[in-house]
Amino acid sequence: MTWRFLEFERYDPFFKTGLNDALIESARETGTPVIFLAGWSEKTVNVGRSQSIEERVNLENCEDDGITVVRRQGGGGTTFLTPDGEITWGLVAPDECFAEDVNEIYRRKCGLIADAVEKLGITAEHEPVNDVVTENGKISGSTIRRKDGVTYFGGTLLYKSNPEEMFRYITPSDDKKKAKYIENFKDRVSSVNKESEASFEEAQEALTSKLQEDKKWETSELTEGEIDRARSLRNKYRSREWLYRE
Repeated sequence: MTWRFLEFERYDPFFKTGLNDALIESARETGTPVIFLAGWSEKTVNVGRSQSIEERVNLENCEDDGITVVRRQGGGGTTFLTPDGEITWGLVAPDECFAEDVNEIYRRKCGLIADAVEKLGITAEHEPVNDVVTENGKISGSTIRRKDGVTYFGGTLLYKSNPEEMFRYITPSDDKKKAKYIENFKDRVSSVNKESEASFEEAQEALTSKLQEDKKWETSELTEGEIDRARSLRNKYRSREWLYRE
């Protein structure tokens, strides 16, 4: 089986949210698995599927500073994403391309991400269930979605972070709580930039080599159908009905 490889590209946040669904649908229809790397074209607050935007996001600061707010399809907490701060990856394929047990998928695939981080000179390991950590904290997290015969394994490698900026846009707004959250974040979370002199491009290359490892693959581009589908879903994911669906 030959995997399609979509090279790193920064996407509009709403298009990127729709693209996740478009690639899942494409893999289901064609049976062709996909490896992709992606980033964000602008600073974005990304809210989990079941979270309250009013409770988790400082909407006033986001509006003042032109920060985009999106709600993803998956669960988890609110994150602040920047064009040069994170590298997102995904493996989208028929279920038979993955282990049946979800925990085994996390063990194998998070192990690949840890190996990629180690290629950058950083000692890392899989921390169950779905994280990759260094001695300084979490450097990567991932998630799995399974639907109608297709598995999506995706995640984010943190290249660099600015917690002071982050907590301007996500709660808490109280200064004492904000200081505590910043301190806790610094204690719990690491980044490539914090532990290595590797460039953003070198981090991409390390991820790419490990995600492609032991696979037959060829470089590809988004099809017109995938682009059209992501664009149509973009309208859904930027709608008030979706953003405020708590």
